[in-house]
Amino acid sequence: MKSILRLFLLGACFLALRPMALYSQEITVSGTVLDAATNEPLPGAIVQVKEIRSAGGVTNVNGKFRLLLKAEKATLIIKLVGYKARTVLVEGSKDDLVIKLTEDLLKAEEVLVTGVATGVKRENSPNAIGTISSSELLPAPAQTTEQALAGKVAGLSISQNTGAPGGGISLNLRGVSTLVGNSQPLIFVDGVIISNDQIQGGLDALTAATGVGSARPQGQPTNRLADLNPNDIADIQVLKGPSAAAVYGAKAAAGVILITTKQGTLAEKTLIEVNQQFGFNSLLRKQGTRNWQSDTTGFFSAFGTPAPASFAVPFIDYEEELYGRTGFINETSVSVRGGNASTLFFLSGSARNEEGIVNNTGYRRYATRLSVSHRLTNDITIDGSASYVNSGSDRGATGNSNNNVSIGYAAAFMPSFVDYRRRPDGTFADPNNIGSNPFEIIDQVVNDERINRVTASGKFDWDLVKSGGHNLKFVATGGVDFFSQVNQVFSPLNTIHELATGLPGRSIRTNTPSQFSNLYTSLVHRYQDGGLSFTTSAGVQFENRNSNSVLVFASGLAAESDNINQAASIQQLQTVQKQFDQGIYFQEDVDISGIFFLTAGLRMDRSSANGDVDKFYLFPKGGASVLLSKLSFWDGLRSTVESAKLRVSAGQAGTFAPAIAKFTTLGVNNVSGASGLSLPARVGNPNIEPERVTEIEFGADFGLAKGLASLEFTYFTRGISGLILESQVAASSGSTLQFKNGGEMSTNGIEIGLNLNPIRTATFSWGSRIVFTRTRAEITKLTVPAFQTGGFGVALGAYTIREGFAPTSIVGSQSFGPNPKAPNPNAPSGQFNGLIIGDEQPDFILGFSNTLAYRGFELYFLWEWKKGGDVINLTRFLTDLGGTSADWGQASYLERTARRLGTSPNNPGVRETPWVEDGSFIKLRELTLSYTFNRDQTDKFFGGFISNLKVSFTGRNLLLFTDYSGYDPEVSNFGSVAIGRSVDVTPFPSTRSYYFTLGFGL
Repeated sequence: MKSILRLFLLGACFLALRPMALYSQEITVSGTVLDAATNEPLPGAIVQVKEIRSAGGVTNVNGKFRLLLKAEKATLIIKLVGYKARTVLVEGSKDDLVIKLTEDLLKAEEVLVTGVATGVKRENSPNAIGTISSSELLPAPAQTTEQALAGKVAGLSISQNTGAPGGGISLNLRGVSTLVGNSQPLIFVDGVIISNDQIQGGLDALTAATGVGSARPQGQPTNRLADLNPNDIADIQVLKGPSAAAVYGAKAAAGVILITTKQGTLAEKTLIEVNQQFGFNSLLRKQGTRNWQSDTTGFFSAFGTPAPASFAVPFIDYEEELYGRTGFINETSVSVRGGNASTLFFLSGSARNEEGIVNNTGYRRYATRLSVSHRLTNDITIDGSASYVNSGSDRGATGNSNNNVSIGYAAAFMPSFVDYRRRPDGTFADPNNIGSNPFEIIDQVVNDERINRVTASGKFDWDLVKSGGHNLKFVATGGVDFFSQVNQVFSPLNTIHELATGLPGRSIRTNTPSQFSNLYTSLVHRYQDGGLSFTTSAGVQFENRNSNSVLVFASGLAAESDNINQAASIQQLQTVQKQFDQGIYFQEDVDISGIFFLTAGLRMDRSSANGDVDKFYLFPKGGASVLLSKLSFWDGLRSTVESAKLRVSAGQAGTFAPAIAKFTTLGVNNVSGASGLSLPARVGNPNIEPERVTEIEFGADFGLAKGLASLEFTYFTRGISGLILESQVAASSGSTLQFKNGGEMSTNGIEIGLNLNPIRTATFSWGSRIVFTRTRAEITKLTVPAFQTGGFGVALGAYTIREGFAPTSIVGSQSFGPNPKAPNPNAPSGQFNGLIIGDEQPDFILGFSNTLAYRGFELYFLWEWKKGGDVINLTRFLTDLGGTSADWGQASYLERTARRLGTSPNNPGVRETPWVEDGSFIKLRELTLSYTFNRDQTDKFFGGFISNLKVSFTGRNLLLFTDYSGYDPEVSNFGSVAIGRSVDVTPFPSTRSYYFTLGFGL
């Protein structure tokens, strides 16, 4: 820190003593910026002056600009997103310059992250870094940011845990990288690490799905990235693995997502953009239910007596009754941006309200953001942004339950000829065979979540030295992400399910304030001599995390009130998590003539999450790329293949152990009236270390001339060491389990990104993109005995962790003991026989998008195909038990029953787990038809008051093709866990959405 202060003082003296430049002449430069292909004017293009950073301008709606410069000559740099930058040298005054920009179809000029404060053009990057612009992110409206990412980046898998309003989505980069640690990527917004935690709200305490505070909760909460307004995003960069993300150290093994929000822009006048959306959502797909009208044998199974000869029953479609609501969606977004050569600003506000397909459910979000960038001097720039979000979701009671207090769980046992709907007098039927009424649960049970969130960031950028080919810069970036999450779960005492308990009436309150803060300081030195460029960067980083969750569970309420003070029994659970991290990094980037690029770096981390809080763990990285197409031997090919690059990179990153791994949480007991403490089943490990992931990435990128096509191919291989596992300890210690570093795993995969632009004329264009991802994983070393995890036991399907097998492998009853169809058919009873009945990891994921534009009309669509990826469908298990499966009595049902009982003629005498299903699907993720009015039309209709106007008709998740028998194979009863996601237990069903959007600018 002392060295940084010295640099500050030296820089201040240098700035104070440096003489001001004197110019003896002023020149005027004006001109027009055009599209090179269509000769159409390009409004919004930024015209910068290389020699005078405070000078510059922006083209107006006609593509024109005018500059008054205190100089005899100047170098103009013209930039516009989506186009290749142009450099123009002018000497003396110039009028009517015509500058044509070529569309950057291959994104070669896009600047990608190489370090904390450094970047490189895409054409030189040694890593495959996914990028998404604002237009690519939201061609169709999305409820949340992560929902809009699906199918758009190779290597990035996005799947929903639940269809409930407000989110609940998992992000995964390059497959499995841990077994029990954090499997979600690290997320930055404008340089601030933000929380994407999924904090339990207490629903488990009501449904008894699992114990309160369980390490594998089942309440299917919202993930906090849902709070970010996707309309505010300018671009997203995805660092897929340690070879790119090593600079972020001990918590970046799962990858890093860097989000940059929209900023102000140089403009002749303040620009105002308004977007208004109206829409509705509906049930995506029914799973079906048994119809007793055509199956009178059901009377006997329901009542134990044969059906009378005149047996005739009504059919009540309970899926339609419970999930058939059409939910209205309304969102209004307004943004204001502008600025001059010294100050840029951006201000936005949005309000979204969305009704769920279940009565009394919905989601709302009100958000505002302010960003300001101010140039204090020609060398110092300060950027700042702040956002506030107020959101809420009413999610209903869905998912697993051990007491039937779940809509879908109860519905699994409801025959379609018994009317459980609300009676005219407001009461509900008491179904003795269920113990609850789902219509009463919808009407009376509350499961609400309220969020207040503030995120603020700042950046200080100071050019300390600019001399010859040397440039020394100091960059400081920091900020804070704070939110308060308040959950209420309430079940009134007079409901059917509460009257069946010993203490009817339950009220659960959870309050979780959470704060993330970080400060990154860096010195960046650039030296250029001819075609040789060196960029040296070093810095120190400080990161803090602090959350304090308090849950109060009150039962036996005295009246129809949710007041916890009026309860007969009150229990509390407090979970405090504090983490302090410090990192130091060094990095060197070398650019040789724009042909060869080399990078090497080292990150050193220490953290309070480790057993030894003072120990620094080292995470190195390195990479190289060569632009073959700039070498002389490529001259004969350049007219066909415009760009060709080979790249290789390697790096290490880490995954912290779970917060509970290091500490021993003592239990509270009452012995003979005296309170005391006792050892828990799991004790802490004071020597726990972060997992280490080592990745090597190879790739090749090619681009055809004139931007007709580009191909990005990547192969990666990973080795994960120090896997954190639960290990048994000697019973004499007073406990049974402890987290230890005790295993190794390997993963590998391929990623392909193919862009096609076969037609591009002044009136019609067609662009297409395909992204392909395939990953594989295997446990290569295990220092603890093999074990099962996830699910609800082998009889229903569980995940096995053992050497030589994928960690996502699913086993069932037929996987243990003698089985003639197993690899080891004579295995002793209870021992693993080598039979794997499923795998959660898909064979591949493919996204296919197309954009067709003709004279203002644009058609866009995105399909996603997931091949493989098995799901443990316990919703079908429950409907089988309840006699309500759609195929009850048919051959498929009879086969499942026979397999479960061990009477199947295909494998007699062997009990099997028949509820593991193929989760393959094809989804139409997004579909948009839009029309953008040209300037002549808006001037004619609105007299110049409106600068742009666009109308769109959009659908999201419109079509689903799958053989899966449930609502949607994208489901997770256990949320975003690393292993064991794909378990389906009566979730909130998925929806399809339709929108009409009107957008205009003033």
